[in-house]
Amino acid sequence: MTRILNIFIGIIFALITQQALASSDETYKYSGGDGTDLTMHVFVPEESKHSGKAVIFYFGGGWRVGSPEQFFPFCLALRARGIACFAPDYRVSSRQGTDAIDALSDARSAYQWVVSKVDKFGVDKSQIYVGGGSAGGHLAAAVAMIPSKSITQAPAGMLLFNPGVDIGRSDRIQGLFRNQAEQYSPIEYVRPSLPGAWIVHGKADEAVPYSTVVDFCQRMDSAGNLCEILGFDEAGHGFFNARRPAYDEVLSALLAHLDS
Repeated sequence: MTRILNIFIGIIFALITQQALASSDETYKYSGGDGTDLTMHVFVPEESKHSGKAVIFYFGGGWRVGSPEQFFPFCLALRARGIACFAPDYRVSSRQGTDAIDALSDARSAYQWVVSKVDKFGVDKSQIYVGGGSAGGHLAAAVAMIPSKSITQAPAGMLLFNPGVDIGRSDRIQGLFRNQAEQYSPIEYVRPSLPGAWIVHGKADEAVPYSTVVDFCQRMDSAGNLCEILGFDEAGHGFFNARRPAYDEVLSALLAHLDS
């Protein structure tokens, strides 16, 4: 995870921003961890198609850059299958001068906002999944795994794309996490009775090594939790994004997992 901050940030951001993506159905304001108003993009299926399931996607970008639009293509596909989708903005250092702990605070607030709005959007409170890519995958795993009094309902599962489940201890990472990186690394919180994890990861990922998710899944399995990895040969970081060659295959696998 350490090289994500100096090698791949520009590449990831370019992949995110170059895509011509559709807009969400609706936008709302939710209060971030410091009370700041942040935008929640919402994709709501037709009432006759409601499955009761929902997914919250946190965008990637090293906690420094990024946009909720990264996951809009996934949200459109999920909405068509009767699954509500939420893509929250959260604070990042390039726009608000914040750090990764602030981003996690916002991610938790966004999750609780969705929990509080289940009746409005036709969602089953026990069927809310958290997902994300890279740093957003870290946020999703942290929301699901790191104990917090602000989380009143455990997610149904984790949907992770090249996730930072082991953020390491480099000087750059420590700087982003106020010299408390070990307290914010999801792999340190593996224990029994956690939500299951579904992971897609590029085996050639140099930003978030494939070995880190293999280790994570082994620990999850040993603790009695569900954990599935779909490894993609010769795929690097961000391979799952829309308009990339593997996108359709990744989307099909995601829909099959949610259907099951």
